[in-house]
Amino acid sequence: MTRQNSLRTARGDERATTVSDSMAAGSLVVLAVVLAAGLGLGVLYAPSEGGGNTTRANFSYQHFSDDSALIVTFTRGDSIQAGELALVSGEANSTWAEIANMTASKTLSEGSTIQLSASGRFGKAITSSTQVRVLYTGGNETRVLSRWPPNGTAG
Repeated sequence: MTRQNSLRTARGDERATTVSDSMAAGSLVVLAVVLAAGLGLGVLYAPSEGGGNTTRANFSYQHFSDDSALIVTFTRGDSIQAGELALVSGEANSTWAEIANMTASKTLSEGSTIQLSASGRFGKAITSSTQVRVLYTGGNETRVLSRWPPNGTAG
């Protein structure tokens, strides 16, 4: 009995082995190119960490009409320093740090609370028709993070 060449197929055709090796190598090259392109696009178009440079924060409000006072509470959000938040109502304009009597570099934590009233550091009575805006003034931006009343219809 003679020994057959291991490269021969059942039909005795050596070309079938060569074609399947070439197909496997070509498939691997195509797969590598597609994978590299996908990773490259992912790096180029992936959103940056934190959703960009936009600062986000949520506040809650409690109005006391008898005292013309508004309690503002930082409920959650990005790390913000007290000096980077301004509370504005008409001509009244103070930072969170000034109202809370804290250093401007102190970072707000969840539950940080201030009171806006005529007798306090804000110096203005807050009635039901008063509009208050919380502005972020840090970095290279100034924008409204929140307002009271929430629908902004008060004058």
